[in-house]
Amino acid sequence: MYKKMIVCMLIISIFVFIVAISSLYVQIQIESGNTCGCAIPVWLFIPLLASLGLFIGSLLYYLLFPFYERGIRVDKNTILKFLSGDELRIFSILLDNNPIYQSEIVKKSKLSKVKVHRVLKRLERMGIIKKEKDRKLFVVRLSKDIKKLIDILD
Repeated sequence: MYKKMIVCMLIISIFVFIVAISSLYVQIQIESGNTCGCAIPVWLFIPLLASLGLFIGSLLYYLLFPFYERGIRVDKNTILKFLSGDELRIFSILLDNNPIYQSEIVKKSKLSKVKVHRVLKRLERMGIIKKEKDRKLFVVRLSKDIKKLIDILD
């Protein structure tokens, strides 16, 4: 990524240099009264620089954001392999029912309250879920980062 940033900065610097030299050239031609004698007519100069700027912008976008451009796809199952059996069971319940009360997770997973509590604590430490107190009950929901990741993968 560091090399790409250097290449992008180099491209931007070259573009700014070309614009500066071209502007200086046109200014000298205008001051000398020789506007028609330019190698590139003034009326064509501005659209040419704008097109060059658009090309440079597209090139930089392609270099800096290859994930979106190249369509890299990751299967959800690959990510789910990092979770243990109980974690996976509770995570699947959360995928289907987000947000959900902790007591509902106990019913749907058929695990004990203590086991569900421990697994949720582990998932919370990993940053996968957030637990919030709603009166006397705990509401469990997927973290924002995990939601974004799931949206990207769908």
